[in-house]
Amino acid sequence: MAQDTSVGSDRDLLSSGQAWLYDTIVSASHTQFVGVLAAIVVVLLALPLVLNSYLVQVLFTVFLFTGLAFGWNFMSGFTGYVDFGYAGFIGFGAYLTVISIVDFGFPWPLALLTAMGVTALVGTAISVPMLRLRGAYFAIAMLAAATAAQLLASSSYLRPITRGGSGISFFPELGLTGQYYLALTIVLILGYVTYRIANAPFGLRLLAIRDDETLAASLGVKTVREKILGMLLHTAVAGLLGGVLAFNLSYIDPNSVFNIQYTEFPIVMVLFGGLGTVLGPVIGGVIFVVLYEVLWSTFPQAYQFLFGAAIVAVVLFMPEGIVEYLKDNEYIPRWRSL
Repeated sequence: MAQDTSVGSDRDLLSSGQAWLYDTIVSASHTQFVGVLAAIVVVLLALPLVLNSYLVQVLFTVFLFTGLAFGWNFMSGFTGYVDFGYAGFIGFGAYLTVISIVDFGFPWPLALLTAMGVTALVGTAISVPMLRLRGAYFAIAMLAAATAAQLLASSSYLRPITRGGSGISFFPELGLTGQYYLALTIVLILGYVTYRIANAPFGLRLLAIRDDETLAASLGVKTVREKILGMLLHTAVAGLLGGVLAFNLSYIDPNSVFNIQYTEFPIVMVLFGGLGTVLGPVIGGVIFVVLYEVLWSTFPQAYQFLFGAAIVAVVLFMPEGIVEYLKDNEYIPRWRSL
């Protein structure tokens, strides 16, 4: 009997805490939301001043992959067109950035902007014919394109430009702290852009394509145009953060920047957090990287198995991601801005 009373008390505490969180979010004003966000940003800006290099690198990795998750979410999360070739755009952006600096003497901001713009244009042009495919066919086609890009960068045809398997070493002007602030700035901008898309007609049209593209087209949604715009954002982010990745590596070769992990990790992060949501990439990015670092440092022999088991558990128990789970169970309101 005492045990039943204890269980009932725990449930009451859980439900009261759940109601408190829900009511707090609903009753908060816009000014309060901005104030909380500003406080978080101030803390993040101050952290490199008090943390050691290892922790700053971990936080940089969190920002990098959160940004990549935002980029993947723009296309695949909102439209449902799963891109398995994301690493191809990241590698392309990394090479454009480094070659612009090493061979043409571009300052690093111009090199990053060049990588972002050219990757967006080239990547979208390549993807347009593939957008006629759907489901697994689109995913496999994009994976094949990324594999072809890696092989081309390694080939003798482009060796004078890419240096083939020898790679390119360079000394970025930005140190680790500068890279940290750059990645943080990019993530904040991408979070704001995602928020605006989620609350705009453009975002609704993308979600309509994800739910039923044929029905969306019959209702007047220009599905081809919307998918191209989504792909433009998707590839622009990949090109930009590919350059930031190159800064952090200080050496690039086809195996390092076209690595399949730059496709796998953002996908898992968005699935973990929630497809087509604002908070999904942030929650997925933070938990994913921190969990990976903890398992890697604590269980070096078994971390991949444990990490995979954790992902399987999330997919089984929260198939639509953490954000949708919290919304379904009324921990947070069903706002499109979350």
